[in-house]
This record gives sequence, C-alpha cells and structure tokens, in this order.
Amino acid sequence: MGFRDKLDIIRKHLEITNANSIARRYFVMNSFDGIVTILGIITGAIFTNLKDPMTILGIGLSASIGLAISGISGTLIAEMGERELEMKRLEESMLSDLSNSLYEKAVRTAVIWVGLVDAISPLLATIFALIPILLSSMSIIDIDLSLSLSMGICLLYLLVIGLFMGKMLKKNPLIEGGKLLGVGILTTIIISLVLKPY
Repeated sequence: MGFRDKLDIIRKHLEITNANSIARRYFVMNSFDGIVTILGIITGAIFTNLKDPMTILGIGLSASIGLAISGISGTLIAEMGERELEMKRLEESMLSDLSNSLYEKAVRTAVIWVGLVDAISPLLATIFALIPILLSSMSIIDIDLSLSLSMGICLLYLLVIGLFMGKMLKKNPLIEGGKLLGVGILTTIIISLVLKPY
C-alpha cells in the first residue's frame, strides 16, 4: 500500500468520525490557551523587569510543552473514553460486535489526529510569540523591543483566532475577533495591576 493510499484511508476515517470539525475546535481552544499563557509570561516579564531573554524563552517553552503534554494526554483519555462509549451504544443498537471494524479503526485514527492537533496548537502559538525574544537572545534586537513585539504578536494572534472562530461558527468574525482581543487586553491589565507593587 502506497503513501497516497494510506492518506486516502486516513481521510476516509476522519470523514466517518467527523474528526476534522472536532480538531478545529481543539485547535482554536488550545491556541487560545497557549497564546494567553505566553501573553501572561511576557506581561509578567515586563512588569517584573525581567530582562534575560534566555530565561523568558525557557519559561515560555516550558509552559508550552506542559500545555502540549496536557493537551494530548487529556484529549487521548477523554476522546477515547467518549468514543468507546459511543461505540458500545452503537454495538447495542446494532446487536453487533464492532471490534476490528472500519468504524473502530476510524475512531482510533480520529482520536490520534485530534490529540496531535491538541498538542501542536499551543506549541505553534508559542513559537510565533517567542520569535522576537529569540532574536533578542541572539542580540539582533533589544530586549524591550522584543517584549513589546511579542506582546503585539500575542494580541494579533488572538484577533486572528477570533476571526477564524467567527468564520467557523458562521458569526460576525470582527465581533468574535474583538472578543478574543478583549480577553488578551484584559489579561494584560489584570497582570499589570497584580504586579504593579513589584
């Protein structure tokens, strides 16, 4: 069986289980979690006067790896449990054993796919947001500029996720984008107020 044939089988499995729509939801949710976490770290660095780019990179990457591991393990456990329950109900209604059936294979493929999307989405968000900090660690740009750019990327990323979510849900993309951007701005304000005494 060739690579293209395997891809066709995976596509068929994802269609059977409607996994792509679930993966899109997880992508939005976990991108949101990842970018808000990094926004918190960047804001914290600014208001605690943390100027070491390697420390900020280390904290940011550690947080995103934690989110990725949490995302994939939580999704695999929750989705597999939910799908197994769904399959049992289907077996009871059909009075048939679905072990090793096309449906069972499709379920396994769907769970793995959704888990991977769940893990990758916060990592992607983090990588984009930390690019200016990486440039600062290489002495290409100043740390203060890199922090401002990273914060701007986080807010822009939230806006883009909101626009995408609005389009996906067939709602007004600008309103949905504005909501997520508002969450980012509110996060920044709350952290700045909490850390102001420092």
